[in-house]
Amino acid sequence: MSLLVNAQHNSNADLFQMEVVEYSYELDSKKPRYHILALQNNTNKELTINLSTIVDDTNGGDKKNNQNLIVDLLSEDLTQSLNSISLRSKQLIKFKVKIVYHPNARLGSMNICTIIAKSSNNTDEKTLKINANIPNPKTKGH
Repeated sequence: MSLLVNAQHNSNADLFQMEVVEYSYELDSKKPRYHILALQNNTNKELTINLSTIVDDTNGGDKKNNQNLIVDLLSEDLTQSLNSISLRSKQLIKFKVKIVYHPNARLGSMNICTIIAKSSNNTDEKTLKINANIPNPKTKGH
């Protein structure tokens, strides 16, 4: 798995930042990979950030029905599933992105997991992309 730190800003206002704190280099494809991300509120007010993910099979697979990766956004202690985070003024919160290969994943496929963070008032949006290559053990070099 490789990381594309391709943060895109879709507004002029930087109400918050999203960044990778720690990237997982787990090599065993049967084990989950936990990437640690952080959200930082840059304002003097409380801010709610809505979180979502999209998994795209870059080999021409079906974006809506991608079954290669299972992606969960979790609290840093792994006890809560997240779809939004509320941040106090200037607060920084870390969270984890758990990526697991689906048992029926297409071997040799390249997938991109996009993490989307959007302010609840829709004035600021950030995205990060994580490349997830599912190796084919029959291919030379794996």
